[in-house]
Amino acid sequence: MRHQTIKQDLRNFSKEFNPFLKSKFILDNNTLNQSIKYSINSGGKRFRPYLVNVFGKEFQLPKNIIFNLGSAIEMLHNYSLVHDDLPSMDNDKYRRGKKTTHYKYNEFTAVLAGCGLLTKSYLTIASKKFNLSEDKKIKLIQLLSEFSGEKGLLLGQYIDLSSSNTKLEERIELNQLKTGMLMSFCCQSVAICAGKSKKIEKSLADIGMYIGEIFQINDDFEDFPDMPVKNKKFLENYKLKLSKKIFSTFKKIHLKNKKTYLLIEFLLDLKV
Repeated sequence: MRHQTIKQDLRNFSKEFNPFLKSKFILDNNTLNQSIKYSINSGGKRFRPYLVNVFGKEFQLPKNIIFNLGSAIEMLHNYSLVHDDLPSMDNDKYRRGKKTTHYKYNEFTAVLAGCGLLTKSYLTIASKKFNLSEDKKIKLIQLLSEFSGEKGLLLGQYIDLSSSNTKLEERIELNQLKTGMLMSFCCQSVAICAGKSKKIEKSLADIGMYIGEIFQINDDFEDFPDMPVKNKKFLENYKLKLSKKIFSTFKKIHLKNKKTYLLIEFLLDLKV
C-alpha cells in the first residue's frame, strides 16, 4: 500500500497519454507503418513521459507541452529498444511478453521501424503542434542529439556490446549512458520548456541522471539474479547515496510536490 499513490498516478497518466501518443502516427496501414506502430505500442508503463509529467507539474507546464515532449522521448526510447533487440545486437525474440519487432516482421523492417521512431521524435519536437518557441525547440533538439548520440546512448550500447565480462565500475558507466542520459534529458528538458535558469537546468539534469541510475540498478537486480552478494550490497548502498543527492537537490531548488518525493521512494523499493 505504501506506493499506491504513484502506482495509481502512473496508471492514470498512461491511460490519458497513450491515445495522445497513438494519434501521432499516420493511418496508412502498410507493413512499415504497422511495424512502427507495433513497436511503440508493444507495452511498457511510459515511465519516461511520466517523469516529464511529474516534473512538468512542478513548473506548471501545460499538458500540450508535457504530452508532446513525452511523446518525443518515448519514440526515441522505443527506437533504442527495437535496435537493441536486433540479431546483430542482443538478438532477443521477446520483450515485455510480446514478439520483438524483428521477430514479428523481419530484420530490415525492424531497422527501418526503429529509424522511423527516431526521426519521428525530432519531428514531434519541431512540429507547430508543440506550442514552444523556436529557440527552445532548437535547444531541445540539440540536447537530445547529444544525449542520444556518440557520447551518450550510442556509446553505452557500443560499450555494452563490446564487453563480454562487465566489471562493476563499467556497469555503473553503462547505466549512466544507456539509461541515465535519457532520463536526465526528461528532467532537464522540463526546465528548458519552463524557461528556468541554467542552475535549475543543471540540477534537474543531475536529478534525472540519478533517477536513471536507480531505475537501471533495479533492472540489473532482476536481470542478474546470481549477482555476487558484495556487488548487490554495493549497488544497494549506491542507490541510497543517489537518493540522498536527489532529495538534497529537491530542497535546494525548492521542489514541493508530494508526488515528486513519493516517486523517488517508489523507485528505491521497486522495479518499474
